[in-house]
Amino acid sequence: MGYVEKVRLLDYWKIQDTALQSEFPRSRLVLMVDRRLLVTNGPTVKLVEHKFADLRQKLGDYGLQFDMSNSCLLDAVEEDEEANLIPLFGTSIDAADPPEDSPISKKDVLKKLGDSLGGRFTDVRMAMLTIGEERQRNLLAKFQSLTKWAAVYRRCPKCAAALKMRTSKSGAECVTCQRVYYPTFSPVSITLITDPTNEHALLVRHRGSAGGVFTAVAGFAHSGESMAECARREIAEEVGIEVESIRSLNMSQPWPMPDSSLMVAHHAVAKMDQKISVCPDELETAQWFSREQVRQALDTTLADPFLKKLPRTLDDRQTLHYIPPVGAIAHQMISQWLNGKMERSSL
Repeated sequence: MGYVEKVRLLDYWKIQDTALQSEFPRSRLVLMVDRRLLVTNGPTVKLVEHKFADLRQKLGDYGLQFDMSNSCLLDAVEEDEEANLIPLFGTSIDAADPPEDSPISKKDVLKKLGDSLGGRFTDVRMAMLTIGEERQRNLLAKFQSLTKWAAVYRRCPKCAAALKMRTSKSGAECVTCQRVYYPTFSPVSITLITDPTNEHALLVRHRGSAGGVFTAVAGFAHSGESMAECARREIAEEVGIEVESIRSLNMSQPWPMPDSSLMVAHHAVAKMDQKISVCPDELETAQWFSREQVRQALDTTLADPFLKKLPRTLDDRQTLHYIPPVGAIAHQMISQWLNGKMERSSL
């Protein structure tokens, strides 16, 4: 089946609850338990998929159940060599805590459950940062975003009546005024700032982020703002400098935390002689770094993608040791700059 046919089938499933419900027992599923994602073991991180019957049986052995109410439609995947398509769902369930006097901890139970399912459970942020394949990262972003949206959107914002959620979780209709609501997302500019010689990059450390990890400037777009205007404003707000030029990098990434966002990549050029003045509510520090310093941080990140050797001392936390891991769009932007693939031009 071609791409057009696949897209139209997905659109049909999104709208037709009865048709999608009939497909559920044939589907494949990816799993979250207690908002932790099941991924493969080993250095290569991937989503673990299971057939409906296999997952139901293995979860049943642990007293866990899933159904369509806690599942959302992610994609259509090939079922067999004849390329017949079946739904790929994400299902998110909560595991009950064991009694206080129980000798078995919940952590141990989830470890055994992960082993029995051929993987391990990890938090969504680390999964997004370390999954190497773009399609899988996007599926995870969709899974997390739809699950959270469906859990929150229960009442009509217009008349406060109950909403009837679609089986796919792609929309919800008010039972009274029939208004249909769709999952929302927020556009975010993320901008790599370099100097006119293109030999230095301005990177920032956000408050509360892992020690020694520096990244690009990012922020939410405001109403009535283009993405380029958003990038220019965010740079002024967060680091207190003006840029000479901004251009789109034709790169974007859905990002599900804390809420559903779409990161849109830009490149800006600014003079290094401007005084940096960081916004204390957003950032801990912002500094210019040479190509050599940034490349060393890239090499450290590639060698330690799970950030296991993060600095512990306060002073060391403010020193560039890492950039975001491979799953973040900031990683791709910085890598392109280091490898000379980011040509300079202006909007």
